[in-house]
Amino acid sequence: MSSFRFLVSFSAFKGSLTNQEACEIAASALREKGHSATCLPLGDGGKGTFAFLQNDPQVEKRISLVHGAFGNEVKACSYWKKSGDKWQIFLESAEVCGYRVEEPEKRDALGASSAGLGEWLLAIQQELGSDSCELFIGLGDSAISDAGIGMLGVLGFEFFDKHRLRLRPMTTALDKIASWVHPPVFWDKWKITVLCDVKNPLCGKEGSARVFSPQKGANQDQVLRIEDGHLNFAKWIHKYLKVDIAKKPRSGSAGGLAAALHVFLGGELVSGSEFMLQASGFESLLRENDCLFVGEGKSDSQTLSGKAPWVAIEVAEKLGKKSVLISGELGEGAEKIRAKGLMSKVACGREPEPSLALRNAVLEVAPS
Repeated sequence: MSSFRFLVSFSAFKGSLTNQEACEIAASALREKGHSATCLPLGDGGKGTFAFLQNDPQVEKRISLVHGAFGNEVKACSYWKKSGDKWQIFLESAEVCGYRVEEPEKRDALGASSAGLGEWLLAIQQELGSDSCELFIGLGDSAISDAGIGMLGVLGFEFFDKHRLRLRPMTTALDKIASWVHPPVFWDKWKITVLCDVKNPLCGKEGSARVFSPQKGANQDQVLRIEDGHLNFAKWIHKYLKVDIAKKPRSGSAGGLAAALHVFLGGELVSGSEFMLQASGFESLLRENDCLFVGEGKSDSQTLSGKAPWVAIEVAEKLGKKSVLISGELGEGAEKIRAKGLMSKVACGREPEPSLALRNAVLEVAPS
């Protein structure tokens, strides 16, 4: 029997396993078959993106008590690392803009808010004081469709309709916005990098509302209302700020939160998966191994739009390494991935024992 060295880099299996849990299960199964396995959890902006920082002795975890997308109190964890005279701060917006762990079935595209992220940024600002920082915000796994106005409201923005009546900063106000008042800026010393999990723009056929709001519980009428809101907000942004955000790639990430971070906070929108692979030292680690095992909850056309497993497979292909992709579910477009790696369907999302399902899949496809 030949023994191989595997790099195990799984993304989260949403609703079933975290990326860390999935990596450990797969690595254990590979070791059962006599192989060596190194774990490096993957992310592309959503939950678990910064898991690779947890074992870094130079990184400290800080907890902020803020509110989640549905008004629930949450403990949001950020990672702080000193770099020269600046802090590097990493946070995943899904902690405050995603779904409650205890209520994963809750979906309310019109009611979910990004306000908690605004609270989180204020808490960070209070800790930093006048210090500058590099802030890295991961976007993905969101419950929101409010284009970030919930966050902006907490940061001091005020929004008005055409009659100069003040609006509550929520999704249902987007189609009424005609102007806003800009607060004093405290983030001018911050360099903000926004890690986007998708390339989709804010508006249009491939925009945030039409592609992702149905996944967040929006019916057809609500999707159209959200799309109208995004279009209206983008129109006034273009008029006042001369920024054409409607069609900008990645601006639709996290229900349009990417658009607000870019336009109003000066955040640079980048590929979350590409950033994460570079920051985690993925390529150098893969060079030390023979094969790559990747996985995710669902593989479909979105995987091909820059999701972490796909980018990792492309790196492996460049290095001449074989890849294995295990998915909890296959969707439209998955057939295009088969040419890149061996795929095994594992219905982790529907299995009563997703851990066992994943383990068995790894044992089935791993070389003997």
